[in-house]
Amino acid sequence: MPRFSLKIKLAMVVFLLIGIVSTGVAGLGLMFFIKEFKASMSSRQYSVVTAMAADLDDRIASAQRELVAVAMSIPPSLVTDPQRLQHFLDSRLDLHQVFSDGTGFYSPEGILLASAPGQTLFIGKDFSSREYITRTLGSAKPFISEPLISARGRLLVVFTAPVLGTDGNIIGVLGGRVELAEENFLSRLGHLKVGDGGNFFLFNEQRHMIVHPNRDRLAFPLPPPGKQELLDRVIGGYEGSGEMVGPSGVAGIYSFKRLQSTGWILAAERPLVEAYEPIYRARSLVLYSLAALLPVALIFVWLFVGRLTSPLLAFAARVRGMKGGTSFEPMPVPSRDEIGELVQAFNAMMQELTGQRRRLEREKSFAVQLLQHSALPCFVIDAEHRVIAWNKAIEELTGVGADDQVGRAEAWRAFYPEKRRMLADVVVDGTLQDMADLYSCYADSELIPEGLRAEGWYRLKGKQRYLCFDAAPIRDSEGNVVAAIQTLQDVTVKAKTEERLTNMVAAIGESEERFRRLVELSLDGIAILVERRFVFINPAGSDLIGCQSPDQLMGREMLEFIERESAQLFLEQVMYAEQGDASAPWIEERLLRNDRTSVEVELGVGPFVYRGERALQVIFRDITERKLAKARLESLAHYDSLTSLPNRVLFFDRLRHALSEAKRYRHAMALMYLDLDCFKEINDRFGHAAGDAVLMEAGQRLKDCVRACDMVARMGGDEFTIILTKMAEQQDAALVAERIIQAFARPFRVEGTQAGVGVSIGVCIYPECGDELDGMVRAADGAMYRAKQEGKNAYRFHHPAGGEGSGVQEGVTA
Repeated sequence: MPRFSLKIKLAMVVFLLIGIVSTGVAGLGLMFFIKEFKASMSSRQYSVVTAMAADLDDRIASAQRELVAVAMSIPPSLVTDPQRLQHFLDSRLDLHQVFSDGTGFYSPEGILLASAPGQTLFIGKDFSSREYITRTLGSAKPFISEPLISARGRLLVVFTAPVLGTDGNIIGVLGGRVELAEENFLSRLGHLKVGDGGNFFLFNEQRHMIVHPNRDRLAFPLPPPGKQELLDRVIGGYEGSGEMVGPSGVAGIYSFKRLQSTGWILAAERPLVEAYEPIYRARSLVLYSLAALLPVALIFVWLFVGRLTSPLLAFAARVRGMKGGTSFEPMPVPSRDEIGELVQAFNAMMQELTGQRRRLEREKSFAVQLLQHSALPCFVIDAEHRVIAWNKAIEELTGVGADDQVGRAEAWRAFYPEKRRMLADVVVDGTLQDMADLYSCYADSELIPEGLRAEGWYRLKGKQRYLCFDAAPIRDSEGNVVAAIQTLQDVTVKAKTEERLTNMVAAIGESEERFRRLVELSLDGIAILVERRFVFINPAGSDLIGCQSPDQLMGREMLEFIERESAQLFLEQVMYAEQGDASAPWIEERLLRNDRTSVEVELGVGPFVYRGERALQVIFRDITERKLAKARLESLAHYDSLTSLPNRVLFFDRLRHALSEAKRYRHAMALMYLDLDCFKEINDRFGHAAGDAVLMEAGQRLKDCVRACDMVARMGGDEFTIILTKMAEQQDAALVAERIIQAFARPFRVEGTQAGVGVSIGVCIYPECGDELDGMVRAADGAMYRAKQEGKNAYRFHHPAGGEGSGVQEGVTA
């Protein structure tokens, strides 16, 4: 970077200050002028548009009033005579001057009856679908249409007025057409100018152009929403001025005013180049003025600063020529101003520094002698890490002489094979954060304030030595670190003794650490209780109890987290482990989590020694999933997967239990064997999915027909069984059978259609049919087949003597 003199710097600063101030003042003035000029231009242009909008409103209202006046003057008799009506329209020259495309008379049905001047091509055509006809007939009021394309492909605006009869009803509609591409009172607006290059144009809220100087633009709509923010605001209701790129593709000032008569929007555009031409002239004038004045200001500043700084530059040259030493020759005072005071102060300061330098030399000589005669090995480095003292003791310890070290930043060579920082270097730089990278064992010094201590093994003079380093900063009177002293102690014998002891302790600690890691990584919860309170728990255990960390459980009783029903079992386990040396048996219990929800666990308690105290070790694991899996297996083994009814295995188990109770309490019971009628036709006709739906519905109907103490089971296919327990008499089974047949009399809904499914029932009664399980099932099954052979949809009782009683439901299944 180039070096600049004070004269150049001052000249540059003053010149920049003048330039900034003058440029800022000129810029602010120009900005104010531009802002006020733009506001004035926009205001004047908006005033012109407002006046033009009022004039155009008057012309449109005048044309509409003239059309209404003519409509009111049409006699009702002309409506029924098209020739007279045509003659009437041809004679109204006043309308022809206003409506450039002619006028027309429409019947209440929208039929064009007459058109002038001389336009007979569309007479008799139906115009009832046109908005201007429907709106006029519907409201009985005059109407002005939006721009529309005529049947001849021309862009028109239609004025309409209702023609009323003597009774006040509409007998016709009089319309006047204004072609936007021809000369008329609307299109003449496009010839008016705003300034030299500006003009007017007219459009509606549908973004259709009504009047524009370039008539080719009438066929093209304005930009769609989102393209021009100002145009979107105007269509939304804004009236005023702003800048944008208009329909002509020219950036300019645009002013907008909405017409009161039609809601159309009148706009005036004026190119920015023309409108802001005074601004461009003013901007050029300001720039030329600044370009001419700033060089003059630069020359003036340079001469003024040169005269002002000449004594100071002479003083600086004298200072640069000074040489260091123990003597100083005072400089002459050039003036009595601030520069003269600076020279006097400099002379006094240099005389003081010369005296201090002499004192420092004496003190340095004393300090060096003190270090050289110290029995403690040490060395001193300055702020640039150069060795300035290397005493005799450290020469003896390291074998490196002072001549090889003093004046060099290489104190590391006595201890390390390659370059690295010493403890004294860390103290000088203040980089305490690097201690961990440099030394494996370090700490703050216990004896020296601000000192650091580190130790380690080093190879000196061919032998391994364990050295302790102490380093401390040396500060000047202002507290700045100017040097650092580092001392060394050879403690090899002590280190070897401590290393042996450390290895022994480490072996013990490693064993404890392995046990702790094993416990902490265990998936089972492991806790240690002293006086039945938590003193340790692993992360898995705290998670299972629902605590975020083990610290939340310390000091709390474990019994607090045992559910009341399991509390007695847990206390028995604890007492067993406390009174003996063996672990209590594992028991399934319920544990309460911290949020008071319960969880199934398997828990074991055993004696333990924790930090010399007698304690208990509790191991517990979550068995919720295991119990759920067991329940799912039991459900799959004993219940039908389709109907959720008991299957054949559970049926025989329940039948054995019911038979045992019947024998014990000497009451009757019944076994029913059921088979669905016509079920095969359901499967063949609708498929197995429909058959499964019928089986599920059949199982539900059977359950609805029996008591809660009875059991319905599915034996397989379309066969079901029912166990009726605790019957008072045989007639109870007959009532249930009739109830089942009535339930199956209702048709089944199968894929949107109704299908009839009956049921054949065989019944055997205990004790008449014996007490053998297979025999009872065969007896009920035989009675069921008898019911099928004798017409189906019926029930039969089994009688050991060979007779068969029956009850047959009236009617048959569908």
